[in-house]
Amino acid sequence: MSDLLHSISNNILTITLNRPDRLNALSNEMRETLLELLSQQTEKPTVRAIVIRAEGRGFCTGADVQPDQILARRGNIGEQVEAGINRVIKLMTNLPIPVIAAVNGPSAGAGVSIALASDLMVVSSDAVFHVSFARIGAVLDGGGSWFLTRALGPRRTASLALTGGAFSAEEALLWGLAHKLTERETLWNEADALANQLASGPTTALGLIKKEIHAAATHDLATSLSLEAECQQIAFNTEDFAEAIDARQNKRVPAFTGR
Repeated sequence: MSDLLHSISNNILTITLNRPDRLNALSNEMRETLLELLSQQTEKPTVRAIVIRAEGRGFCTGADVQPDQILARRGNIGEQVEAGINRVIKLMTNLPIPVIAAVNGPSAGAGVSIALASDLMVVSSDAVFHVSFARIGAVLDGGGSWFLTRALGPRRTASLALTGGAFSAEEALLWGLAHKLTERETLWNEADALANQLASGPTTALGLIKKEIHAAATHDLATSLSLEAECQQIAFNTEDFAEAIDARQNKRVPAFTGR
């Protein structure tokens, strides 16, 4: 069976990391398949939400690199990061549809980055996020410094990253990183319910909201105001907007098509 599974149902692409014996550490093949699946979604208007989840007792412990291989990679590790996890993170954040991460058990390295790069994170009570690069003399990568500093501020990020610390599912929820906390046995159902809600929503508008949020990290107020006006121009002229107005006038639930 493949180490990375995928299926499409009800306009939702579900990607399952399926290497539980290695705590779903990402092999090169898994990473390339993930990149291919994410890349294809810009050409598949039928997919309106994505769920990334994992089999076994952990979400993803990062890249699958054996100790004897790590030293051999030092010469061009920057290029490998750019060609690997950085591409995954850029694709996830630039996709015009919502991405949900269903996180259970331990995650580290690229696993934490994938969770943080999602638009909404559902976590099980046993989830633990390890920010442990400093323990091996390495630094944050995969967008970790950007996501954590933006969400937690520099002081809390420094507290985690400089000490090689970790944070729990409860802390992820308290700090605003997680959308919902649930038990392990209901994690996938909760993620699916959220995905169904988003996949039946006004897809173009959701993608534009996602664009506004990510741009706000580097924009000043004036630039954000201009971008919002541009995005609103697009949103107001979608079929879904017209459907929502008609539904409100006729006191019914709108039936969005994603157009």
